[in-house]
Amino acid sequence: MRSAVLLMLVACTPQADSGYLGEPLVSLRGQVVSSGDLPSLEAAMLWQRGDPPSTTDEELATLAPVQTGFPATFTVHLYQPAPAAARRTLAPGEPVWARANAAAVPAGTPSSVVALLGGLAGAPTVPAASGQYGIDPDHWVMYLASDVPRGSLTEWWLGAALPAGFHLIDVAVVNPSCIAADELSACVADLRARGVASDDAAKAFCLAPYRLSPAADGEELKLQLGTVGLASGGGSCP
Repeated sequence: MRSAVLLMLVACTPQADSGYLGEPLVSLRGQVVSSGDLPSLEAAMLWQRGDPPSTTDEELATLAPVQTGFPATFTVHLYQPAPAAARRTLAPGEPVWARANAAAVPAGTPSSVVALLGGLAGAPTVPAASGQYGIDPDHWVMYLASDVPRGSLTEWWLGAALPAGFHLIDVAVVNPSCIAADELSACVADLRARGVASDDAAKAFCLAPYRLSPAADGEELKLQLGTVGLASGGGSCP
C-alpha cells in the first residue's frame, strides 16, 4: 500500500512549473540604436490591427528585457500565432496574414501605454519623453496562416512565395511620385494577371509608399529610439 501511495504522488507531480509557456514558435533577436545614453528598456512586440503601413491600432504580444551594454541586445519569444484582430487578407481567396512591429519602451511601462506607441505624437496619455520610445521602421514580423501560392497577389506584395509561419520582412520606403508611367502600367498589368479585380485596385497596390521583401538569414531587428512610424515617402526622387 505504501508503494502505491508513493507512485500516486510521483504521477501527480507537475513536470514543469506554472510559468512554463512551452517552446516558442519563433525567437527574434535585435538591438537598440540610439545617439545618446540608453535608459532601462524593454522590447515589445506589437500586432498591428490597422491597414499597412499604419502603426496606430496595436495589440501587445509580449515584452522582453533589453540587456545593457554595447550594443544593447534583446531576444523576443512568441509562443502564440497572431491574434484574430490582426489577421487580414489582401483580397478574397488570398492567404491570411498578420504583421507586427518591434518597439522599445521604458522598462515598467504599463501595457495600456505600450499599445499607444504608434500614436505617440498625438496621444497625450503617452509620456512626453518620446526619445525613450521607438520602433524598428525597417522590418515587419509577418505571420502567415498558410503557404503563399506562386502567382498570387500576396507573393507580389511580400516579394516571395513564403511558407506558412513567421517571417522577418524588410520594409523599404517608396515615393509614389517617383514611379514612372511605364513602370506603373507594367505593375498594374502584373497585378491584374494575379487576380486583382480592377485597374484602380491594382494602382492602389502599385502606388503604396513602401515595398516588402524577405529579410536575409541572420538579419536582426534594430529598434531606433525616437522613431515611431514608417518614414515618409515624400521628397525628391532619386
